[in-house]
Amino acid sequence: MKLKETIQKDFIEAMKAKDVNAKAALSSLKSKITEAEKAKSNTELSEAEVIKVLTSAIKQRKQSIEEFAKGGRTDLVERETQEMTILEKYMPSQMTETEITHEVMSILSELGPMDNVQRLIGQTIGAFNKKFTGRADASLVRSRVETLAKGLSQTATI
Repeated sequence: MKLKETIQKDFIEAMKAKDVNAKAALSSLKSKITEAEKAKSNTELSEAEVIKVLTSAIKQRKQSIEEFAKGGRTDLVERETQEMTILEKYMPSQMTETEITHEVMSILSELGPMDNVQRLIGQTIGAFNKKFTGRADASLVRSRVETLAKGLSQTATI
C-alpha cells in the first residue's frame, strides 16, 4: 500500500476513534500533500515526494515546538510533540551513522576526485538524498559528507 493511501486509511480510523491529535496531524499532512499535487498540475506525488512533504511537516512541528517552548506554552508544546510523534511513524526507517558513512563513501568513490571540494560536497549530498530520500537526518549526512570529502581532497592533493 502506498504511503498516501496508508495516511488516508489511518485518518479515517482516527476520525472513527475520535483521536483528536491523530486526526489533526493527518488532516494537516493530507492538506499539504494535496497542495503539493495542485502545485504539480494535479499530478499524483511519487512516494519520494510524499516523504518530502512528510519531512517538511515534521520539521515544521519541531520549529513550532521550539518557539512554543521559548514562549512558555507547554500546552502547545505537548500537542505539537504528540502530532510530530504521529507523523514520524510514517517516515521510512532511519539509517545508522555507519550506514550513512558507508553510502557516502560509495557515492564519493563513484563521483571520483574533483578539484572543487564544495562542488563534490554538493553533488554527493544531492546523490545521497536522491537515493535515500527521508532515510537520514540531513544535518548528519552533510556533516559526514563534508568530513569525508575534505579528507579525500586533502589526500588527493598530497
